[in-house]
Amino acid sequence: MKFGFMAVAAVFLSAGISPAQAQTAAIERELAALREDVQVLQRQAYRDKENGITPASAQDVAVKMGAFDETLRQLVGHVDELEYKLKQLQEKMELMNKDIDVRIKMIEGKPIEGGMGTVPLAAAPKFQAPVASSAPKSIVGDSIAKGDDLPAVKTESAEQIYQQGLDALNGGNPDLAEQKFTVVLTKFPDHKLAGNAQYWLGEAYYSKKDFAKAAVAFAKGYQKYKNGNKGADSLFKLGMSMKELGKKAEACAAFVSMPKEFPKAEAAVAEKARKQAGELKCGQ
Repeated sequence: MKFGFMAVAAVFLSAGISPAQAQTAAIERELAALREDVQVLQRQAYRDKENGITPASAQDVAVKMGAFDETLRQLVGHVDELEYKLKQLQEKMELMNKDIDVRIKMIEGKPIEGGMGTVPLAAAPKFQAPVASSAPKSIVGDSIAKGDDLPAVKTESAEQIYQQGLDALNGGNPDLAEQKFTVVLTKFPDHKLAGNAQYWLGEAYYSKKDFAKAAVAFAKGYQKYKNGNKGADSLFKLGMSMKELGKKAEACAAFVSMPKEFPKAEAAVAEKARKQAGELKCGQ
């Protein structure tokens, strides 16, 4: 409401006149016109008297003067009425001006002078942003550095990610398996399962018949994790990858070196390497 009132007041102030002032000006113009009419009647009566009055026309003059007097009384009454209305409008204008002044001071926060002296207005309260009472402190600024009230972010362990890779590979999804084993090797390169993850990464490539990448993965597993439980398996699958790539010499080198590199390898792995060396006729 305050802004609506001020907008209307601003329009009138910018125009330089208020509604009451406009009505007052109209009344003043009407009063001036009535006074001019009275003066015209008075001048006419004076001219008739100066021109001479005969007995024959005395009755007409009397009637005419009576009409003048009645018109004059009406005009005077009208003037009195307009003067009364003008006085009322002036009083209303004074009240309106005071009201506008008070409202402006209230908006600006200035003291208002009244019958009881000067009463200072209370300063308007500063705007406070609403804050949800149940919001975490990290949102409202209490512990943004610590994040004490934030729920702990669940971090998957190496074992969990490794198992997800095995499940994906056994489920026929080598792409997902590749992703999971790569995560283990990247985030947990020194974990006890890193050697196994390296081997199964090679198996993921091998199942997709990407023998070049499989050979690289198995070679890395053989070199870096030779002492792990998948060292012998990595060497054997390196030989198999080379065989698929048509590299007989490299494949034979892997199969033939198995007994020397892994004398305690599982019998099944050692037998498969010997069998592959015989099929390739390694050493001949």
